[in-house]
Amino acid sequence: MIRNSIRKKLIFFLLAATIIPIGASIAVSNLYTKRSVTDATIDENSSRLELGKNNIVSYFNTINQLSLSVYGGINAADSLYTYLEKTTTKPVSSNVIATSHDLVYLHLFSLSQASKDIYQLHLFIPSGSQSNLWINGFFRRENNPDYKVPLDRNGEANAFIEPTHINTQYGMKFSLPESKTIKEPVITLHRPIYMTPTKVVIAMLSIDLKMDSFNRICEQLYNLNGRERLAITDDAGSYLYSSKPADYGTKLNQNWSARLAKTKGSGHFIWKDESFSGIIFYDHLDTPYMKATIIKQIPYSDLYSTATTLTRINTLIAAGFLLIALIGTVFISFTLTEPIKRLIGYMNKVQTGNLTVPIEIRNTDEIGLLAKRMQSMMETIDQLILQEYRLELANKTNQLKALQAQINPHFLYNAMQSIGTQALQGNAHKTYSLITLLAKMMRYSMTTEETEVRLEREVQHVLAYLDLQKERFGDQLNVETSFAPETMNIVVPKMLLQPIVENYFKHGYTGGVQTGEIKITSAIQEDMLVLEVMDNGRGIESDVLAQLVEKLTGEQDVMIAEEPEGSIIDKSASIGLMNVIARLRLYNGQDAQIILNNREPAGLSVTVLIPLQRGGTEQ
Repeated sequence: MIRNSIRKKLIFFLLAATIIPIGASIAVSNLYTKRSVTDATIDENSSRLELGKNNIVSYFNTINQLSLSVYGGINAADSLYTYLEKTTTKPVSSNVIATSHDLVYLHLFSLSQASKDIYQLHLFIPSGSQSNLWINGFFRRENNPDYKVPLDRNGEANAFIEPTHINTQYGMKFSLPESKTIKEPVITLHRPIYMTPTKVVIAMLSIDLKMDSFNRICEQLYNLNGRERLAITDDAGSYLYSSKPADYGTKLNQNWSARLAKTKGSGHFIWKDESFSGIIFYDHLDTPYMKATIIKQIPYSDLYSTATTLTRINTLIAAGFLLIALIGTVFISFTLTEPIKRLIGYMNKVQTGNLTVPIEIRNTDEIGLLAKRMQSMMETIDQLILQEYRLELANKTNQLKALQAQINPHFLYNAMQSIGTQALQGNAHKTYSLITLLAKMMRYSMTTEETEVRLEREVQHVLAYLDLQKERFGDQLNVETSFAPETMNIVVPKMLLQPIVENYFKHGYTGGVQTGEIKITSAIQEDMLVLEVMDNGRGIESDVLAQLVEKLTGEQDVMIAEEPEGSIIDKSASIGLMNVIARLRLYNGQDAQIILNNREPAGLSVTVLIPLQRGGTEQ
């Protein structure tokens, strides 16, 4: 695989030329759409709240004008005001029966007919502590000494709007019909009646209003089906209206409340925290009887829903075109680079010495011309040097074989024995010990007369190998062994453990970074000889491990097959393990197994299972 291939570069640049413009277009479009939507939303909602404020003020002004009708006929002898004026000198009685000529009855009846939003009317006359209640055609009067005249938040007897609350009967104790006692939320306008031109209160008129008309006005100011929220609070922060009914009876308490308290007039501000992220619009209204603030919250999720939908549509369209571009890019890249890849394959074959390999490139472009010229050149070179090259190679091969024939195992043993003797005479006992270990290993591995040995001899060979490695790595290598005595006389294939242990030093031991650890154990479990080699090396990558396990668990031939082209398995490690499993199954049958597992946090475990009833017998 070529790391910096033309195919990869071609695919990368073609995709970049497609993805970057499309992605930039989507991003710019999304930003522009969001900004346009934000500007349009600000203009629309500012106008909407202004119109809503005017409607709310107009609505309450109408009710306020009704409450002022008490002052009508101020000089008439039979007017309600004249009746109330007389109470300052002669307290009124608290008769429970009212006739059609009763001035209070007539006036409350007239007021109730002036607006369909009036739920009930209460007129309290302090002189005589008289409460008069009109509720949906039902009128009662009684002495109510415990009733306290409602005052505004400054403790003064002024006209004011009481925030939304559940209706009451103002402390009157008489029994009403069940149909008149239904509890529902109302807004109350309290209007003190003064002894003009003084501020002496001669009566308090309270008008309870149903929420229906007020709700309809408010519901025109926000989207009922979205996540927008609307609230109207008085100057104390109590709710006159809320799109969330649970807010009634409470006060505004949000993270942004402090910032809202500093605002005047109308406007908006942006707020972002864990509780709300979006735009908050506000508009303050101020009347002689009510100071309130209209608050509208629009979360970004609602504000940018259109932009998000548009972005998704654009993204899907872009993804479709990108897929087409990807297919086209891959097709073009393969069309252009496949002949080059075949030409590289041809050169690889030529590199092995086969100068006459045919080139199967039928292109008529520059690549095809290059291939034809190259093949012609290789044929010429082959004709000129092949015979001489092969002759020279044969000569050198013969020379090498002659040299190899002069060196035999006995010569090596004798030479090492001589070196060991010299080391011993020079008091280099450690050197003598190491040479002796190496000689034992060479004699064990180079002796071809026996192919199976007792496990004890195989263990001795491996321990000698590890002793040499410990001499090399010193304190950076810890070796731990645990061999069950009953396993030492079991016959196993020769050179069984060393290839497994050697793989640790070739591929798993990092050296210097950490202390190497290797543990070898033997045991008998369920008619199986179990040999386990565990280390703390870097283990095997999951994809490579999966391939090795697949090859080791399959039924193997005695001969080791060549690794397929493109395999990701390290051949030196694979050949050693494949050689071991092949010899195991040759002597012990197909039940013999090698199991590989990565250890946590690091390392590899190699478990060899040898059935005792098939070849692994004691002797």
